[in-house]
Amino acid sequence: MVVELEKLNEDEVRVLIDIEPERLQQAVDEAFRKIAKRVRVPGFRPGKAPRPIIERAYGSQHLYEDALNEIVPQAYSDAIEELKLTPYEDGTIEAIDPQDDKGVRVKARILLQPEIKLPDYRSWPRSEAAIPEVDDAAVDAALEQERRAHATLVPGDVCGENSVVELTGTYVDDEGKAGTIERTQVALDRSFPAFREALQGARAGESRQVPLDSEHPESTAHVTIEDVREIELPELDDEFAKEHGHQKLKEMREELTNALRAEAERTAEDRRRSALLDRIIAEAELRVPEVLAEREAHGMLHDLYGEAAHDHEVDDDMRQQAEQQVRAKLVVGRILEQEGIALTQAEFDGARQILERSRGSGSLSEQEQQSLYGILLDEKLRSFLGTLGEEQAAPAAEETQAEGKAEPAEPAHQE
Repeated sequence: MVVELEKLNEDEVRVLIDIEPERLQQAVDEAFRKIAKRVRVPGFRPGKAPRPIIERAYGSQHLYEDALNEIVPQAYSDAIEELKLTPYEDGTIEAIDPQDDKGVRVKARILLQPEIKLPDYRSWPRSEAAIPEVDDAAVDAALEQERRAHATLVPGDVCGENSVVELTGTYVDDEGKAGTIERTQVALDRSFPAFREALQGARAGESRQVPLDSEHPESTAHVTIEDVREIELPELDDEFAKEHGHQKLKEMREELTNALRAEAERTAEDRRRSALLDRIIAEAELRVPEVLAEREAHGMLHDLYGEAAHDHEVDDDMRQQAEQQVRAKLVVGRILEQEGIALTQAEFDGARQILERSRGSGSLSEQEQQSLYGILLDEKLRSFLGTLGEEQAAPAAEETQAEGKAEPAEPAHQE
C-alpha cells in the first residue's frame, strides 16, 4: 500500500491511498467465501457451488463492493497510523478510483485535531464565591410566594390590580396576522402595565381593546371578559405554618431562611465554577478551524429557521458566536482528555435506566441519550472544577482519572 499526504489548508489534509491489486483480490476472494456460505444454489450443498455460478447469482459487482467495504476502512486506518495523523473526526472518503493495474486509489479528506495549549489552571489561586446575603426582604418575598401558591380564587365584581380574569376574543399580531383567543385565564398582577390598565374597571360580559405586547403597540386584541375572580391569600400566621409542616411561623421562617442561604451558596459556587471555565477557555491557546466554525454557524441557522435555513446567510455576529462556541467545545474536550475525565458505561446505563423508569415511556431515543450523556459529563467536569485551588485537588483529580479510565461509555452518535 502506497500512501501520500496532501495539505489542503491549515486544518485539513487529503490522504491518497493506493491499494495494490493483490490486496484487493484477496478482499474479493474473502467476500466470495462469505457469500458462498449464504447463497443457496439448487443442486449444490452450501459453499460448494462453483464460483462463476455464485457470481452470476449474486453479481460480481456486488462482490467487488463488499470487498471495498471491508478493505477501504482498514486501509484508511493503516494510512492514518503510518502518517501519524490525529484526526478530529472520521475522515470523508471523497473517491475510490479504479486503477489500470486493477488496484484502487482512495482519496480521503481529513480534518486534523487542532493544537490546544491549556493554561496552568491548577496553579491558579482559588477565588471565593461571592454569596449574596439573605435578608428579611428575601425571606418575606419567599413567604409571599408560599401564600400565593396556596391562594384561592373567589368571585369578583370588577377588574382590579389583583384580579384574575378569563378572556376570549380576537387579535392582530405585530405582523398584521389575525387570530382567535380561546378562553384563557390571566392574572393581572403579573401582566404588563398597559394591558392591566386597559382592563381596569371592566365587568364580566364587557369588551375592551387591549395591547398584547409592550414592545409592539400595533399588536392588539379585542377581548370579552368572561369571568372576574379575586385572589384570596391565606393569613400568614402559625396556623398557616402548621398546615405546611411547621410548628410555628417563626420556625417556618427560619427553615426558609436556611433553604434560601443554601440555594444562594449553590448558585454562587456554580457561578464561580462557570467563571473559572470561562477563564480557561479565554486563556487557552488555539486556532479554531474555519470548517468547524462554518459548520456550527450553519447549525445555528437551521435551529433558527428550520428547513428555510438555506434562504438565510450567516452574518458576522453569528459567525463570531459560532467561533466562540467551537472554541469552548474544543477547550472543554481538551480538559476532559488531559484530566482523564470520562463517563463509565455503568454510570451512563444507571442514569439512563433511572430516567426511563421515572418517565415510564420506554427507552430513550438516540437524541435523548446523547443529551443525557452530555449532561452527565458536564456534571463531572463541573465537579472537577470545584476541586481546583483546594489542597486536596491533586488526589481528587487522580481519583477522577482512575475512575474515568474504567470502561468509558460510548456517547450516542453525533453528526
